[in-house]
Amino acid sequence: MRDFTYQYGSLSDAGDVRSENQDAILCCTGEKNIQNQQNDAAFFLVADGMGGLSYGSQVSAYCTDQFAAWWHEDFSQMIQAGRDSDTDIKELLEQEIWDINTQIYQFKEREGCRCGSTLSALLLYNGKYYIENLGDSRIYRFRKNNLEQLTKDQSLAAQLVREKRLTPEEAEDFPQKNVLTMCIGMFQIPQSGFEMGELKNGDMFLLCSDGFYGCVEEADVKEILRRYNRQNDKGNGILQFAVEKLRSLIPEGGARDNVSLILTEVRKG
Repeated sequence: MRDFTYQYGSLSDAGDVRSENQDAILCCTGEKNIQNQQNDAAFFLVADGMGGLSYGSQVSAYCTDQFAAWWHEDFSQMIQAGRDSDTDIKELLEQEIWDINTQIYQFKEREGCRCGSTLSALLLYNGKYYIENLGDSRIYRFRKNNLEQLTKDQSLAAQLVREKRLTPEEAEDFPQKNVLTMCIGMFQIPQSGFEMGELKNGDMFLLCSDGFYGCVEEADVKEILRRYNRQNDKGNGILQFAVEKLRSLIPEGGARDNVSLILTEVRKG
């Protein structure tokens, strides 16, 4: 049973100002075998590291390395064992987040340093999407010409907007708008946001760090996604081109932070 296939394009760069890229991305696709049936699956992750010296890049790379191992080992073994219910998948994702957070938190306490990372993860499997999010990297879904943010920013500004103590317009100029209320390594107990839902043919998902979405207008992003939606008959290449078009929305010299993008499209198998 191969209901859906997944194609993607991705990029990550230091931006136009910073000398080091502390973001890390992960893209995994492949078949997972359950009860002698083949299911295509995909996993994508954006991690935006933070911290002095090279700690930010080390933490974000650790997140992607650990989830790469999770994809090839833990997730594969769970599927082969027939444990692929929504509850099983949510628990497995959150256990990995817990394990990564524990290692980063202990490293931070031991070294007396400031470090952490956002983490936005998207799993596509068996006709559904599963999202785990910590921090303010984002995941959007583009469906039927509608662009919807599926994650909730875990930042002080976003929290004040949700509490109606700031308007969205006031949040744009809020002096502490980049202060996070949660990320990998911040607290001993990570509190991630979880979302899941049904996939539909032609769905596109965009994962990005704040270095991208903070510099562009959603209307411009939506127009590029509309232009390339369900036109990737030549494989991943057209989506890679779409990602590069998205990156070009940032004016030359305007990327003051690291920029990371992953764009994936769901197609009937």
